[in-house]
Amino acid sequence: MPQSKSERPHKRAKLEQTSRKAYKFLNAIDVRRALQNQDQNAQIEALSALRSTLSVKSGETIAPQDERLLLVVQWIESSPGAHDIFEIWEGTNQSSSLSLLVSLLSSVLTLLSSHFPYHSHGIPIIKTLLSPKWMRKITSYISGSNELILVSFKLLNTISHFGGGRERKSLFEVFPWDMKTLAKVSYMRRKGKGDAEDVLARPDIRTYYVFFILSFVDPETSSLVKTTFLEQQRDIFLSIFKGLSQDSYLVVRKVLEVCWVGLWSDPKVKRTVKIGLFAEVTIGHLLKLYERAVAENADGDHIPADLVHHFLLAICTRPGLGICFKDRGWYPRDIDVDAIDEPKKGGKIYNKILSNILKNLKANEDARQQELALKILVACPELVAGYWPAVGLTLEPRLSSKWIANIAFFGLVISQPIPVSSFLILGHNIYQPDPPPLSTILENILPSIGTKMHFSKGLQSTSHLVQHCTALALARCLTKLSRVFRAFQDVESTLEEDESGQWTRRRREVEREARRRVPEFQVVVAFSQMKVDAKEVELALLGESAQRLLWLYHLCFPQMVAEARFDVGKLLQGLVDASQDSVRETGNVRGMHGLKQLHVLRLLQESDQFTWSGKVANSANTYLHALLKIFSATPTRAVRSTLRSLLRKTLAESILFQDHPDEVDMWLDSLPTTCRGTGCKAPDGAALTDESDGVATFLDDCAQRCIKTPYRYLEALQDLLPMENSAVDAPSPLLMTVLEQFTAKLAGRLLTPSDALAIAGFVRRLVFKLASGQRDLTALRIFSGKVDDAAAPENLYSQYACITSAIRREVSIMHKCLSHFQVVRKHSEPSASSEVKDFLTKIEGVSLPESLSARIHNAYELVDWLRLVEPTLQPQDIVRLSTVVERFHPPALKDLFENLHPADSLMWEGGDLKTASRQLLQVLSFDWMFTQSSEIDIADKRCRETMLECLFLRPPMRVQIERAVFLIAHDICSIMERESLVCDLLLFLSAIMQKALGQLSKEDGARLKECVLMMAPSIHGLSMSGDLPDTVQKALCAFLDVSLDPNSEGDREMVYSICTYWTECFKASIQSGRPQTGRSIKLWLSYADPNILLNIIDQACDANNAALTPSVLEVLEFVLDTLKGSFTCASSRIPASQLLRLYGVLPNSEVLEEMIAVTVTLHLPSCHDGQPTRAKTLDFSLSPRYLPTSGSSQLGILPTNFISRLFQKTSWTDSTSRIVSGLIYAQSGVAKEFVAWLNSGAWTTNPFELLLPAVHAVLDYLGGDVIDLFRDTTMIALFDRMLPQRRRPEGLRQLCIHCICILIKADATRKQQLASLLQKNMQRLAVDQFTLESVCIASRLQSFPPLVDLVTELAERGLQWAVRHFSGPEGEDEEDRMTLVQLTKIAKQGFKAKTYFVEPLLTAIIQHRLADTVAFDIGIALLQCSPLKPVVVNRALQSILQHPQFFKLCGSEESSRRDPIIRFITALFRLHPTNTCQPSHIIPLMRIYGGTISSSDRNLLSIFRLYEAEKLTPISSIFAKWSPSPDMSISSQLDAVQNMDPIRMLRTCHVFPIWRRMSDEQEGEKVGLDEQVYDPLFVTLLVAQMLAHRPPASSLEWVQTFRSNVFSLLIRCLSAKDAQIREASLGLLARVWKSVEFSDMQEKQHALYIFNLLKNLIKPSPDGLPLRLPSFASLILSHALRGVFYPSNFIYPRTARFLLQRPELDVTDVPMLYGMLYGSSDDWKKERGWIIRFLSDGMMSTEDWKVLKRRHTWELLSSLVQSSVCDQALRRAVLEVLANLTANAQATTSLVLKSSLLSWIEMQVQLSQSNEDSLAWLKILENILITANTAKLQRATNGQWQDALCRCLSLVLQNCNAPSLAIIQQAARATLRLSLASQTSTSHLSHVFMTAIGILEQLEPCIDFSKSSSANGPAISSKPPYHGHGLHIQPPVTDPLRAWGGIVEDLWQASMSLDEKFVKWDALTCRLLQWRGIVGEDGSPIGEWARLEAVRVSVSSIANCVE
Repeated sequence: MPQSKSERPHKRAKLEQTSRKAYKFLNAIDVRRALQNQDQNAQIEALSALRSTLSVKSGETIAPQDERLLLVVQWIESSPGAHDIFEIWEGTNQSSSLSLLVSLLSSVLTLLSSHFPYHSHGIPIIKTLLSPKWMRKITSYISGSNELILVSFKLLNTISHFGGGRERKSLFEVFPWDMKTLAKVSYMRRKGKGDAEDVLARPDIRTYYVFFILSFVDPETSSLVKTTFLEQQRDIFLSIFKGLSQDSYLVVRKVLEVCWVGLWSDPKVKRTVKIGLFAEVTIGHLLKLYERAVAENADGDHIPADLVHHFLLAICTRPGLGICFKDRGWYPRDIDVDAIDEPKKGGKIYNKILSNILKNLKANEDARQQELALKILVACPELVAGYWPAVGLTLEPRLSSKWIANIAFFGLVISQPIPVSSFLILGHNIYQPDPPPLSTILENILPSIGTKMHFSKGLQSTSHLVQHCTALALARCLTKLSRVFRAFQDVESTLEEDESGQWTRRRREVEREARRRVPEFQVVVAFSQMKVDAKEVELALLGESAQRLLWLYHLCFPQMVAEARFDVGKLLQGLVDASQDSVRETGNVRGMHGLKQLHVLRLLQESDQFTWSGKVANSANTYLHALLKIFSATPTRAVRSTLRSLLRKTLAESILFQDHPDEVDMWLDSLPTTCRGTGCKAPDGAALTDESDGVATFLDDCAQRCIKTPYRYLEALQDLLPMENSAVDAPSPLLMTVLEQFTAKLAGRLLTPSDALAIAGFVRRLVFKLASGQRDLTALRIFSGKVDDAAAPENLYSQYACITSAIRREVSIMHKCLSHFQVVRKHSEPSASSEVKDFLTKIEGVSLPESLSARIHNAYELVDWLRLVEPTLQPQDIVRLSTVVERFHPPALKDLFENLHPADSLMWEGGDLKTASRQLLQVLSFDWMFTQSSEIDIADKRCRETMLECLFLRPPMRVQIERAVFLIAHDICSIMERESLVCDLLLFLSAIMQKALGQLSKEDGARLKECVLMMAPSIHGLSMSGDLPDTVQKALCAFLDVSLDPNSEGDREMVYSICTYWTECFKASIQSGRPQTGRSIKLWLSYADPNILLNIIDQACDANNAALTPSVLEVLEFVLDTLKGSFTCASSRIPASQLLRLYGVLPNSEVLEEMIAVTVTLHLPSCHDGQPTRAKTLDFSLSPRYLPTSGSSQLGILPTNFISRLFQKTSWTDSTSRIVSGLIYAQSGVAKEFVAWLNSGAWTTNPFELLLPAVHAVLDYLGGDVIDLFRDTTMIALFDRMLPQRRRPEGLRQLCIHCICILIKADATRKQQLASLLQKNMQRLAVDQFTLESVCIASRLQSFPPLVDLVTELAERGLQWAVRHFSGPEGEDEEDRMTLVQLTKIAKQGFKAKTYFVEPLLTAIIQHRLADTVAFDIGIALLQCSPLKPVVVNRALQSILQHPQFFKLCGSEESSRRDPIIRFITALFRLHPTNTCQPSHIIPLMRIYGGTISSSDRNLLSIFRLYEAEKLTPISSIFAKWSPSPDMSISSQLDAVQNMDPIRMLRTCHVFPIWRRMSDEQEGEKVGLDEQVYDPLFVTLLVAQMLAHRPPASSLEWVQTFRSNVFSLLIRCLSAKDAQIREASLGLLARVWKSVEFSDMQEKQHALYIFNLLKNLIKPSPDGLPLRLPSFASLILSHALRGVFYPSNFIYPRTARFLLQRPELDVTDVPMLYGMLYGSSDDWKKERGWIIRFLSDGMMSTEDWKVLKRRHTWELLSSLVQSSVCDQALRRAVLEVLANLTANAQATTSLVLKSSLLSWIEMQVQLSQSNEDSLAWLKILENILITANTAKLQRATNGQWQDALCRCLSLVLQNCNAPSLAIIQQAARATLRLSLASQTSTSHLSHVFMTAIGILEQLEPCIDFSKSSSANGPAISSKPPYHGHGLHIQPPVTDPLRAWGGIVEDLWQASMSLDEKFVKWDALTCRLLQWRGIVGEDGSPIGEWARLEAVRVSVSSIANCVE
């Protein structure tokens, strides 16, 4: 035997080698023949060959035509279920054979799983494998040899992945997870190291085992299976992580991918389950992968550390995801009010897992772990405070790599952003009133781990590296501190705190404590001043860090700095040298000196001790000289910006610029930027020095002189200004100092030629800059003249001609800038200069220097050449010169162009600026571009656009725009006589204003407009000029259109003086009788105040006719047109008498006629004619004018010829029609005149659409009284025009319908003739032209018996039209939809339709409109009014059941599409039950039946019961195949029960429909979530069928059935009101009880104990039926029974302990009330929430209330709410309990009388409420009004309960955070019910009305009032009383207009109960009339009554005024 064993491998190998040759499997016969061989060796050979033939490589894609797949399919078809394999398997025990068999089955299943059509062949194989017999075999192999273990797990993996995991659930249930060998398997790896790819191609045992476990949580697995697996086999899943650090990269990637996609990305898996898996232990295993940081493949991308790093980043660093919870930031948990009672052991942070993970991260050794730690701390800033003591960083300074890593990581942690979001109240954008704790703040800035000592020691260390690292860490701390200060200051300003505010105090506390934790300031000063003998780089780094610390100390600790003796001015001494080229060009430290400059400048800006006038050591210059030199020399933008703000701050505080701080920028912008090298000379030999140094020295001297004797220069400045403008626009007195010193130093030869030229250039630029800020240039022109005198040639340098000429050139440019367009330029082409061309050619050939300074010097040498040589240049020369300068140094282009003389006009042509690039525009300035432009350039639109782009290249400031505008305004002022140029400049100004107003803020825009219009003399002068040319006036009009908004109150106030001026001019022209043009007047009247316009009209009315010239009438017409837009909203209107008087002067004015129409309408009620105002938004702010007021009498007294003039008009307008129709309502005499005019026939020349409103007014107001006045011919002609037409506008349609109905009903003599005309009109039109008017007329005449035949004919024609409409393409417009709605209405009102009209309509609906709810509405209505034959009904039923879209539409849970179809089917079934109740009709309905309590499913159940009643046959045989899900196949009722949704079943237990009965159907009842709640009646019947035909046989089946929660629902049914349901449920439970007694399931004793408790509670009634069990008893037993089979649920141990502690259950007591409500365990909050929900679910009847009342439950809950104000979840849960209580009459009355419920509610609603809470309170209040015994309450409280309800309603509305239509809708219904109660206080009810209407006014702008078709839907879906379930769900308002109308009707109806009207009653009535106009007479009967009454009151008021 030993020998044979040793020889066996050789023999097997030999056989396998020969078997591949001996066996060929071409078809199934070959396979079966080979497998049926009885020889064992041959059989092994055959199996080996077959396995080799069918083997599938890892990752291989199998094609549908693959030979292996076809062979397997053919074989399995001939041997179903692989019977041959299982026969061999059953007869062998050899290990080699078993391995071959198991491996072969794996290959077969893999092939069959590749394509869906072949899954059916693999299912029988898997069913066999999953049977207990074969599963025991497979699992027994796991304890065998390695080869058997390998192939067994391979087979298990194949089964798990077969068909996308369809059998995974079954595999999970049958696999023995408690095998002890699984722990051993998890460590069985293949020995030796192979390729990484080999792991997936040839997995080892552990890999197969890991993949097998992962298959139960991969993305393809259902969430239910995942949850069950993780809850029951948690340890099995966690075992894969223990050795994960030793697995290959590909395995690790697979595990982490499945964990992320399958677990963390699946929202249906509870987060608690996920977090329980990835606790500290699991994360600890994953952290070991960080040690594998080296690539494990040749490509270098397989790095396990990267995998685990990104996985941990995903689950640890995103709050709300993974194991990272969103905490309160710097606020601790126990600061919550609702967490006061939380046990201390709960901790202060949520993220305990992350806190422990941070301790284990090696942040200083691994960059990846450092990134993870930092991102965790960013996501969870609350962990920072506890991190420092836990991690124990060594921060004591020492020169070691570990310390450097520690201090660097310390700084990175400190630098994390501030959690500003935690400063806000949760869920609101409001800051918390109290700041975070001081200790937490400091631990995030300066931790208490010896920072002061360590920082001080580090700064004083002898190691420069230690010093630098310490300084950087301290700088990070101080930077964080400054950011915290800024954040706190933002909060303080938002909360408007004073010095005693909490945030202010906390900020001071932080500063005081931080001072104790930082080194003393003297230590930092010593660090900055120490002399270091080090390399240049070290010196620069230490210097920069020292300057940064000094700045941060000044920023954060100003008091500490002030206490030290430190001269901040000394820091400036070294900055000037640092800005020179030599220092700036140093390579290794380039930019470091600029950074130091930035720190020093910021320090100076924060310091209060710095003054610019201090002297620099060993120098006569002040600090100003140094600052100006730095400003001129530095190239760094940040330094210049900081220096600019520093100079602006320091100089603005001095007397030099205290009155005009903005002028500092102009002086700084005028400083020279020319950069020259050493040894530069002018062509005349004069030495050229640095201009910035000379100007800085000169300005420093001037500033010192001015500051010493300022009044001297102020007086000189006043002498310079003209007398009339001496106090306006005075520049700085320093300007006069500059003039004085420049003159004196030139005269005394105290300036070098170079400095004189630099100062002259500076003065030239300064004057030009100042000009842009002055209204008047007189002073600057005088100043420029004095400069010209000072720079006279005799005062200059005769020996240096070039310098002298250049200075004179600067003066010339200055003069030209102040008189830009005053002198017309004569463009003469200059002669070409050969010298210039040679020079340009020479410089173009110069190579580009390598040194930056050399390039800069070359560029500015060319600029000096232009200034000094003054060459004669042509445009092409400028192009060449600018190209060379740009090549050398682009910023020098600015100086080049600014030194071109404006008189030469070379900049635009030579610079080619019309097509300038963005880079060029960045170096240019708008002011010089404009000054260099000529008249031709200004006229060119491209030039203007270029300048506009340059001005707005960067976001502009208002001051910059004002300066640009003033430049243009100065030029306009100087060239008023040049018309075209003025127009171009105005257009340019318009473009600037348009763009500026679009980018500036509203405040800056208003100041800019005021500056331009009122302060610029030229623009103001144009505005006051009356003789402007047409082109100029047109340009001015365009400018005003852009700048001013006629509707802006601020703009009108701004130009009030101008408008007043033109008004006075107009009045003077009328009084004098001299005609005056109205062009300028009309220009400004658009912006005039309405009162000014009314004054103009008053003047015109008072003037005689001779003064009303055509120009005056033109102005009047314009005034009226201007007033028209704002007339209805203006505070003061034109009296009607005045308008009528104007009508005699302007009879043809359409504007005046429109205003008269508006006036007439305003004196009548809103929508007095029933027609709505067609506008999206309506203005209800105006009180209606139909009450007796002083203005109403004006309509009563009309001019004698006014009406006749209207009738004499040859053509009416819309305004004429409105005037006539309004006057008909106002005066009855007008109606008679109108009828007489109609009888005359003169109306035929006018369009009938304009006459119809007046005709309607006559018929509507006077009715039958006026019909006899009409002649027959007139009446027939009018009626013929009214006849229905297709596609008539909505307004005209309603008028025609109303008029036709009035005429047919009221005109008895002509009734038949008119009806005949209507019939002929209908017959004349084709069927497809059927009109909406016809069906509306039929609907209104249906109740008029004499016209039955007419109505029938109209309705039948409508049905014919509907057939064609439904047979056509889908999609219908609004008119078609309204037509169908009216047809449905006619059918519901008793219309008897003939069968031959109904049958084709039903056919068309079923075939073409199965998804159309409107179509089914009309179909259902017709079924009730038409006697259809059984064959027709059967045909319709078969058509709908066989429709291809039937199951798609009815199978979904979308009730809006499903309900109409099922209601239609139900109506068909009930017509002829004998014929319709056929099995072929019932079976399709089974597929769409869901077993829920929804109306659709109840209708279907009623059909099934109707079938049983008609056929006397049980439906159980059909129900045997019913499935809870349409895509699930069921074999028995047991499968159906087990596959029912347990969550939905549990929800049914909670929201139990206690009203459900066995006998009837209660169609109108609703639960709330109807589609999500099962029908207990159906469940009872289904369980009965299951127990009768297929009860559970095994313990596993019993457990699965119990886990479906059906038996819990049966227990709940014992609390049903219906005795039959209770009896049926009790019988079923008894059957279950007996069956469980004989079962062997593990939970048997637990279930029997609960059933025994239940048995003891059942008490029979006298009639033998069981008494109703109280809800609390059935509910607790249901929960207890569910907990037995869901032991992981937290409630299971609590219910089990409760039931086991007592021999029987007390049904008169509330179970577990005190223990759960006042629990002290770790889950106390969860327990409290559960018991409150339990109380809500159990409160269903009066008996339940008695149980609650006995234990004073409500008093406990109310006190709990008062003590937990901020616990929103608790409050909402208690509100649900209260809703269920107030739904019971006895409970409500008892609570109001004995528990002061209303007083308690009044206290609660005084707090701010969310929308959901407000809605809940309103529902509860309405419950009280409905269910309470009002008579008893009235007697007991003497009416006080109603007043309390009023106060509660008002408080709810007032304290709602964001009111919505749904809330105000609920409030209106409650208010209506409250008003109907007797003896309600008028004052309290009026307050409710005022509050409700105020909220309604806020919501109305969001409603589209232009719609009229949506007024037919239901207003509110749910009906009171409201229950707790769904209490807080705010229903969506699908039709806001309908909701608004219902609110208005309810409030108005409620207001009619008051004895006297309240303040807003008129506004409410106005809204009601508008609503009646929108929906018509039928849509609002209340509104129609109110309209008639309002018209009657209005007419009587006008009549009284006339009398």
